[in-house]
Formats: sequence, structure tokens, C-alpha cells
Amino acid sequence: MRVRMAVSLAVLCSGMVACRDALARDGSHRWLRVARDSGYDIAIDTGHITRRFWQEYVVWYRTDHAVTHAYKGQPFNREIVQAILDCRTLSYKIARVDMSLRGGRLVARQRADDGDLGNQPWRHVELGTVEAAAARATCDAARRYATNGR
Repeated sequence: MRVRMAVSLAVLCSGMVACRDALARDGSHRWLRVARDSGYDIAIDTGHITRRFWQEYVVWYRTDHAVTHAYKGQPFNREIVQAILDCRTLSYKIARVDMSLRGGRLVARQRADDGDLGNQPWRHVELGTVEAAAARATCDAARRYATNGR
């Protein structure tokens, strides 16, 4: 499954402290902006963070791209990603991805079923990188907002 989560995690939390109170309500979503730069505006949905196991969370990300990209020839500038984040090891798996034009017309939808998700390797973030800082900040937010899953 082709996924852009690494890009999202790489810039996710550069603005976590400055943006932690920038909560936007969008229907049933409570988006907390965690990063923003000239290329990305990234938020997590604090209303839908679920604890799976100890320090393992299901997290929804919304990434708005400043520049429109293409997937199989179709333009998109927003991604909604559901990821499983393991805060003990700073690693993640991707469960779902939706790509659209600012939340309008759906360009692509990717889903991992339980078998795919179980077979998907954990992707580790490199310590000392911006991606690691992003994962840590997401874990901090997940600990504050998570509801119990299973």
C-alpha cells in the first residue's frame, strides 16, 4: 500500500507547542493543529484517538498540502490518514488513507484489512530526527485525549 505518512510524521510536530490550542471543530472531528509550514498544515483528531494497547494508539491525521499533488493522475491536496502509533518504539502502521481536493471529491481511498495490517511491518522513526520529535509529540497528545479501545 502506497502511503504518505512518513512525510506527515516528518513535519507533524514542529509547531506542537505553539499550535496545541488551535483546535478546529469539523463535524464530529476536533482537529488540533500540530504543525504548519509553507508546505503543510497538519492536525490530529483529538476526538477520535483510541488506545489499543499500553502506549499504542489509533490516531487520525489530516494533512493539507499547500501545493496540489497527483495520485495516478488525479489531483489532491488533503490526506486523512488513520495510523497505529506505538509510543514505546516510536513506530507506526497505516490503516487507512483518503486523498481528496480539500475534503471534496475523493481521489483515492486505501484500506488495510486486519490481515494486511497484521502483516504490515512497523515503520520506525529515526531517533534525533524531526520525525522522532513528531512521533513523541503525537504520543503526548494521544495520552491526553485517548479513549480506551478494545
